[in-house]
Amino acid sequence: MPKEKCLGFKEVTRTIHRISIYQTNARIYVIGSDFSQSYYRLLKIDRTEPKSLLIDDDNRKYTEKEMDEILKMIDGGNTNSVNKTSGLQKTASSFGIVGFVRFLEGYYILMITKRRKVAIIGGHLIYKIEDAVLLYISPTANKLNPEESRYVKTFLNVDLSSNFYFSYSYDLTNTLQTLMRLHPTQPPPATKFVWNSHLLKDFKHRVNPEWVLPVVHGFISQNCINVFGRSLYVTLIARRSRYYAGTRYLKRGMDDLGNVANDVETEQIVYESYSISHRTGKYTSFVQLRGSVPGFWSQDIQGVKPKPPIRIDRGSPFFVGAARHFNSCLARYGCPVVIFNLVKKKEKRPHESLLSHELESSVTYLNQFLPPDFKIHYLHCDMARITRSKERSIIDLLENLSKRVVKLNGFFHSGCELACNQVRSNPDWEGMGGRFYTPDTPGRDQTGVVRVNCVDCLDRTNTAQFMIGKCALGFQLYALGVVDNPQLYFDSDIVKMFEEMYEAHGDTIALQYGGSNLVHRIRTYRKISPITSHGRDIMQTVARYYNNAFADQDKQMAINLFLGVYIPEDNTSHLWELSTDYYLHHLFTTSLVCPRPLSYTKWWTDDVIMSLPRPVFQAQGIVTENISPHLQVNLSNSPLDEYIKPKYVKQVPSLSYKYEEFYSPNELTVLHKLFSYTLNSQYSTTEYMPTDAKDMSPFTVRTRSSGQSKVVQGKKVATERKTIGGTPAQPGSDEDDDELSDNSSDSDTDSLLGGIAHYRESYLSLGTSGKHVNTPKHASSISTTNIRYGFDLEEPDPSSLSLYQTTELSYQQCFADANHGEKLTVEQASNDLKNWITASPEYIDNQSNPLPTVSDESLKIYSDSVLVSKNGPKDPLAPCMELYYMYEKPLSIPRYDPLF
Repeated sequence: MPKEKCLGFKEVTRTIHRISIYQTNARIYVIGSDFSQSYYRLLKIDRTEPKSLLIDDDNRKYTEKEMDEILKMIDGGNTNSVNKTSGLQKTASSFGIVGFVRFLEGYYILMITKRRKVAIIGGHLIYKIEDAVLLYISPTANKLNPEESRYVKTFLNVDLSSNFYFSYSYDLTNTLQTLMRLHPTQPPPATKFVWNSHLLKDFKHRVNPEWVLPVVHGFISQNCINVFGRSLYVTLIARRSRYYAGTRYLKRGMDDLGNVANDVETEQIVYESYSISHRTGKYTSFVQLRGSVPGFWSQDIQGVKPKPPIRIDRGSPFFVGAARHFNSCLARYGCPVVIFNLVKKKEKRPHESLLSHELESSVTYLNQFLPPDFKIHYLHCDMARITRSKERSIIDLLENLSKRVVKLNGFFHSGCELACNQVRSNPDWEGMGGRFYTPDTPGRDQTGVVRVNCVDCLDRTNTAQFMIGKCALGFQLYALGVVDNPQLYFDSDIVKMFEEMYEAHGDTIALQYGGSNLVHRIRTYRKISPITSHGRDIMQTVARYYNNAFADQDKQMAINLFLGVYIPEDNTSHLWELSTDYYLHHLFTTSLVCPRPLSYTKWWTDDVIMSLPRPVFQAQGIVTENISPHLQVNLSNSPLDEYIKPKYVKQVPSLSYKYEEFYSPNELTVLHKLFSYTLNSQYSTTEYMPTDAKDMSPFTVRTRSSGQSKVVQGKKVATERKTIGGTPAQPGSDEDDDELSDNSSDSDTDSLLGGIAHYRESYLSLGTSGKHVNTPKHASSISTTNIRYGFDLEEPDPSSLSLYQTTELSYQQCFADANHGEKLTVEQASNDLKNWITASPEYIDNQSNPLPTVSDESLKIYSDSVLVSKNGPKDPLAPCMELYYMYEKPLSIPRYDPLF
C-alpha cells in the first residue's frame, strides 16, 4: 500500500509526565514516571563537578516497588550516623525538564512546576507553562559571584509563563500535514521552533528520548463551533522562530543565513470532535506565515523619533540573503510561495517604499531562474492608503485577495471529498489549488504558503492574516460538509468568535515583538470601532514607544542568553558590556572565510527543486515514487536532513499514551473540570449568540451591537475574551490548572459532596413559597421559553411539588452526615436514599395506582429501535433507493449492495 494512503500519525512517546527531584551531598536523583505511574525511570546527576554535566541514565524501567527500594537504599547509605538525619531530601516536583544551562560556574536545571491545558487536537492535550523553577546543581548555591548572579537574573527575564507551550504526545513544531503525511514514521522536531534547543544541547543525546520535552513559543488558542449539536474545534497555533529572534527596533530584516525577524508560522486546524482518532476523524489545516522584509535594513532609534528613518544597510545585486530565505520557504512549504506585501509603495519622502522596492526587486531577480510553474507570486496592497480612502473598502479588497491566495495554495484535508460537494459543487470551490483528491489517495494537501508582511508585521499583518484565515475557514468547513457555501459573513457568531481568536493572536505576537498590544485592530480597518477606542490606541502607542526605547535592550539580552546566541565564557566581554549584538547574529561579517552562495543563478538546493511543488519533508516517502528515475537524487547528505530523515524511529506503545492522558482511567474525574466539557460549554459559538435569538445557526448574520462592553450592576466593564489561550486564566476560573504540591489531597469526595449540597440549597428556594418563584438577579439577560421555544412554563401541580420536596429533603438527609465532614460511601448513600423514598407516603400512593398502558404501535417503535441498535439499520425502501440511484449516476459510484 502506498504511504500516502496511511493518513494518521505516529504519536510522540514522550511519556515522562511527572518528575521528582531528590538530592544528597554528592548526587541529584531525577525520578520520572508516565501518566498512569505504571513505570519509572531514573537519572543520576553528579554534583561534585559543577562545571561538567555528568548524567547517568541506565535506560531501565522500574516498578513502584523497585523505585521505593532504590530510594530507601540511597537514603540508608547517606544517613548521618551521628544525629541519624536523613541523607536523601526531596527538593522539587515538576511536569517536565526544559533543559540545562551554564553561565560562568556550575549547571542549572530548568523545570516546569505549573501547567494549564489550552487545547486538544485529536485527543492530544497541549499545555501552557504557568510557572517554572531554576535549580542550581552544585551544593554551593549561596556563594555565587556578582557576574554569575547577574547572568541568572538576565536569564530569568525570559518569563516561561508568557506563552510557552508543550505537549507530551503531539509535536507542536511541525504542521498537521507534516505529521499525517509522514505516517508511519515520526518526523523529528523542527529545530527552528524549539526554543529550548540550546538548553537541551548537552542533555538530549545522553538520555532516553522520553526525557526530552521540546518547548515552543508563540500563541495557542482553541474554541468550539456548535452547529445544532455538532461540535467542531478550531485551533490557532502560532510558532515563533528562534532564529534571529528579538525585539522590534533591534531586530529588523534578516541575518546572513536568511532568517528574518518576527518570523511566525500560524496554523489553523479545524476538526470534528466526535473522534479522537487521526485515522477515523476528519482534520483540516491551513498554514500562513509572517516575517520581516528579507533584506539587510534597520532603523536608527537614537534620539526621540516617533518613526525612526529606515536605512538599507547592505545591498546585494544577487540578493543572496533573500535567496536563502525563499529557499527555506520552498523547502518547508513547497510552492507557490505567495508574497503579500502591505507596505506603502508611493510616498513623498521615501520611508516604507524603500522596503517595497527592495522586496519587489528581489522577487523579480530570483524568478528569472525558477521554472515557470514554481515562480514566487507577488501581491501588493497599500493598506494604509486604502484605509484612509472614502471610496474604497480595504476589507472588500482583502476579501477578494484572500480568496485568490487560498486558491493558489489550497489547504490540508485528511478525508475524502464528500459526495454532496461533488453533486452540488459551489462555484467558489472551482480552481482550488494544492494537491487534489485522487482515487488512490484520500484527502488533499496544501502546497506552498502565503507570506504576509508590513514594516513591523503586527497591526496590518494581523488584519490581513485574519481575512485570509476567515476565507480558509469557510473552505475548511465546506470540505467537512458543515456548510454548502464557503462564504462566511461578518457579524455572524462564528466570525465574531474567529475575530476574537485573531485579536488575541495579534495582541500576543505584538507584545512579544513590539512591547504592547495591537494599536490598529480588525474593527479599526472595518471602520466600526467605537470612538472610545481612540484613547486606548494612543495609550498602546505610548506603551510601545516606551518599551522600545527603555526596555527592549534588556529583553534582547535575555533572549540572546536564553537561545544560546551568546554563551558566557571566562576572559571574554560580558553580555551587558557589548555595545551591540549585531556581530552575534551576523557571523559572516567577522569571519575571514565566508561561505559562498550555491550560485548566483541556481540559488536553490537540489532536494528543494526535486520535491516541488511539494515540500521537502515528503521527498523520501512520496516524491521519489512519482518522478522519473533519472531525476531522483541522493538525499542522504542533504543540508535539510531535519525535515527528511528522522534520527530514530520509535515503537508505538501497546497502550496509547494519548488515550491514558485524555480519558484518565486511573483518576476520579469531575465533569465540569474536564477540558472538553469546558471547551464545549464556555468557549463555544453559543456564547456569542444573542439571548433572544431564535435562529440557532452560528452562520446567521446578527444585528450588530453598539459596543464591545457589557453592564454589570450599573458598572461598565470590558467584555472578556471567550477564547482559551486568549488571556491568562483568572483566579477562580474554570480553566484547568495543574500545580504540583506535596500537601494536595488525592480525594475529591469532600469537594464533590459539598458541591452537590450547595447546588441543591441554591435551587430549593424556587417554587417553595406557593406560586411565587424567586427571580434571579440576572434574569434580564435570560430569554424566556416563549421567546426561545414558543411556549411558557407553568407552575407544577401540588402533588408533583410535594413529591419533589419530599425527595429533596430525603436526599439532603442522606448527605447530612457528609455535609458535617463525615464521608459516605456510594453504597451507604444509595441505601439511605432508597429507604427514605420508599418510606414516603407519596411513594406508597403511587405504587397502588396501576401503570399506564402502552399502545402496540409504541411497542413496535421501541422494538424496532432496539433491533436497529443491535443489528444495524434496515435496508432502505425501494423509492429511496431509486432516488439515490438518480443522484449517484453522474458520480459513477458502484451500486449499493445491501449484503455488502
